[in-house]
Amino acid sequence: MGVLLLSAVLWGHGTVAFAKEQSSKDVKQEKSSSELSPVTIGKRIEEIRKRLKQAESTENKETAQRLGVSLSDLQERKARLQDIQTNYQRLLTALKKQESLQKEENVLREKMKVSEKGENSQKPPFSLSFYDSLLDQLGTLEQQKETANLAIDLAKKSLENTGERLNQAGKDVRRFKENLETVKEDSETVKLQWALENAELERELDQAMSNFQKLHLQNLSKELGLVELRADMARRNTLWVRANLHFDGADLDKQLDVLKNQVAKLQERYNKIIREQSGIEAAWLDAQKQASSASGETEIALSTAVLHVRGAWRETYQKVLEQTEDMLQLLVQQEQIWKYRYAIVKGGVEGKQLDTWEEETKARLKNIERKIRLLQRQQTDEQSQMVSLERKISDENLNKKIRSLVKEQMAALTKLAEQSIEYFSILLASKQLHQRFLDEIAIKHVQIPLSDKIMMLTGRLLSVWNFELWAIGEQSVTVKKLFSALLILVIGIIAVKYSIRLMRKRLLPRVSLEAGAAAAFEKIFYYFSILVIVLVALRMVNIPLTAFTFLGGAIAIGVGFGAQNLINNFISGFIIMAERPIKIGDLIEIEQNFAIVEEIGARCTRIRTGANVHILVPNSSFLEKNITNWTLSDKMVRAHVTAGVVYGSPVEEVERLLMKAAREHKRVLRDPEPFVLFNDFGNSALLFDVYFWLSMTRIMERRIIESDIRFSIDGLFRKAGIVIAFPQLDVHFDENTPLQLKMMDSGKEGLKK
Repeated sequence: MGVLLLSAVLWGHGTVAFAKEQSSKDVKQEKSSSELSPVTIGKRIEEIRKRLKQAESTENKETAQRLGVSLSDLQERKARLQDIQTNYQRLLTALKKQESLQKEENVLREKMKVSEKGENSQKPPFSLSFYDSLLDQLGTLEQQKETANLAIDLAKKSLENTGERLNQAGKDVRRFKENLETVKEDSETVKLQWALENAELERELDQAMSNFQKLHLQNLSKELGLVELRADMARRNTLWVRANLHFDGADLDKQLDVLKNQVAKLQERYNKIIREQSGIEAAWLDAQKQASSASGETEIALSTAVLHVRGAWRETYQKVLEQTEDMLQLLVQQEQIWKYRYAIVKGGVEGKQLDTWEEETKARLKNIERKIRLLQRQQTDEQSQMVSLERKISDENLNKKIRSLVKEQMAALTKLAEQSIEYFSILLASKQLHQRFLDEIAIKHVQIPLSDKIMMLTGRLLSVWNFELWAIGEQSVTVKKLFSALLILVIGIIAVKYSIRLMRKRLLPRVSLEAGAAAAFEKIFYYFSILVIVLVALRMVNIPLTAFTFLGGAIAIGVGFGAQNLINNFISGFIIMAERPIKIGDLIEIEQNFAIVEEIGARCTRIRTGANVHILVPNSSFLEKNITNWTLSDKMVRAHVTAGVVYGSPVEEVERLLMKAAREHKRVLRDPEPFVLFNDFGNSALLFDVYFWLSMTRIMERRIIESDIRFSIDGLFRKAGIVIAFPQLDVHFDENTPLQLKMMDSGKEGLKK
């Protein structure tokens, strides 16, 4: 009985046998989705229509109770069938569109073959207006390409999502079929049959959507190909027209007349706005006074609303006035661009003039783009204000007078928005015209002969060469002047160094200057020459010294905060060169270091110790500290050697031997004569000093000679039997007095005898 009831019910919605048959058809259709045809799709639409009629006839509560489902489930089943029918209709439409696109592609390819043969419908020469119309078409096609690419990306993502749902629907169908084979109870069989049919309908819907999306994706690709073909043809036509442009005075006059009419209308509107603006300004001032003197909540609210309205109209008129002024300027620029474009078409424009126009146009284009971004921001703010006012108007509790005032404020914003649209269109038109002019200049640059390109490059280099870096008063400092000054300075420094080298080799040896004096003369000559060269360089390039006055403050601050030592040492160097307290080759003693002076620089002096260690000493140290200069006036230095002999030695013999040791040394000077002094009676010896003079040329020379004389004295004393004393101590005991011995203890008891 249950099976009979189930069969009767399923007949109303489509029998189980029909569902299985349909399932097999769906599998075949899934495998051969690419072989779809309008005939098969039409048959399937007719079958779905019949099932819809059956579903509508059995859509009642009795059928729902018999199937164990709700009435909404039956309605959902019908809606799903309608979706399937709709997708099949869309699929049929897509197939027809595919045929139409194919025919259109064939026609376009035939046109391309004709154009490739040179059979063009348009005959030269052409005007710039016609050329601009082709550029507009090409721009539209480029935008269509971008739109088609975006649509293809979206279609691919939708197809991927539908494919995932189709796979899931197939899994559900197979699961319900497997469960239906294992179920034996009639009630469970009815539920599974219902679920199976729903799953099959879902799969059929996803399959129909997938087929449609695949075909839609193919059509989008075909449309993209058609747009590319049209763009290619438009590009070829544009190049053809571009190559055959001619100077059309009538077309230029036509364009200029159009711009003049626009300028005249804008000027008339501008004058009207000026006349009305004074009344708007007076009304706004009056509203301010009323708002400041209002009292009471209602009066304050009304006066505030009036003030907002007057302020909105005031701001609207101000912005409209500014936009109208800018539109007038933009139209004047457009008129100038049209003249430039036709001048290029006419020919005879020099490369330098093209460069000037290009720089001018680029600057204008940047300004236009900046204005477009600003206007877009303003439009966004205006839309936000209008949304806020609309929300306020919709408030039922709002006072009627205030609502009327808010509507008037909305009218002011609406007028400003309408004006902004016109301003925006003129901005876009100006941007497009400027960009086209730049493109034409770029094409003209490519067509310029090599000789003209070289001349243009030379002109650009000259413009850089004459570029003004800064100016002081009426005197300018250009790249040319600065480079010339640096060149003079470098050549002058090289010449000064060469002159000093030549002077050191040929001139100074003839005048017999000392090494220190020659070095000082070279340093002073070098710095003086550098100063003269700098002044001459600045004078020759006509750079005034006042151009560098800004450096004076920086130098003063530097001297005040960190350059004192540098300037001190620099000045000390010149003082040392002038007074010559030390000279190159002098033997000096500084901070317990014996060294020879090798070089006196502008900031420091280089000395070398006996250990061959170089020390850089600041010049100020030679003026601020005590420095021993062993060879300041001459190289004669007095040295001495001390000798001690035991008491009882013959002092006359000791004196003779000491004189002999000093006189026999080859480096000891004979004039002045050496001499010996009996210095003192020492604790352990009789002390004698022998003094002698020598000429120092090296750091260790004095100590070496003193050492040699000590060796000689030791030998002479040994031969003469004179003993060199050493420290001694004599202890004497008093024999008449007994010795007292005491033992010391550090303990607490103190001393113990």
